[in-house]
Amino acid sequence: MNAEEIRQQLDAQTQRINGQRNLTAAAKRTMLARAYIQARTALDELKDQEVQTVARERKKLERKLFGTTGFNPDPQAVIASRDANDRAARIESPAEAERMLQRAERDGDSILAKAIASRAADWSGDPSWARVVHQYVAERPAEAETLQAMQSLPNTNDAMWKMSKAIEYGIMPPSELGDSLHPHQLDAIASQPLDGDVAA
Repeated sequence: MNAEEIRQQLDAQTQRINGQRNLTAAAKRTMLARAYIQARTALDELKDQEVQTVARERKKLERKLFGTTGFNPDPQAVIASRDANDRAARIESPAEAERMLQRAERDGDSILAKAIASRAADWSGDPSWARVVHQYVAERPAEAETLQAMQSLPNTNDAMWKMSKAIEYGIMPPSELGDSLHPHQLDAIASQPLDGDVAA
């Protein structure tokens, strides 16, 4: 069920509850609050699923771009990879990263070059560091395609993106509940016992 279908379902439940003449006003408010909270929870779960999907895709692309290409049983290759990662971790500026990348490329040291690019990617929000990553993929079409796919993904920590998702997955409570109630007040209304409910 998508966001619009969840909203439509709440509208239908609201109409059905309001149409029941045998219910008191208090009972209707409780049932409306429960229906709203159920819809709000479902929308929150949809939003969380989207965030998790983006995070999984980003990790997959990062492994493809900067990770090892499968298991290599050669101990020397493992040692070389660890050494390259240690060296890259000590890089403190994009200028230093650029110089080290140029030397690694000149020496044909692809393991070190990848480690440097990975280090730069950790700070790629800064254009100077991003330039190092682009320098790495410049002669690697497959890696450039992977990087482009990564960059096309939304930044789930961006305030504007979060705001857009809050709107996309937002839902207004039924008008009978009012629009100024805090979530804990709605929870309190929903927790009121109805006939047939078992008291906690």
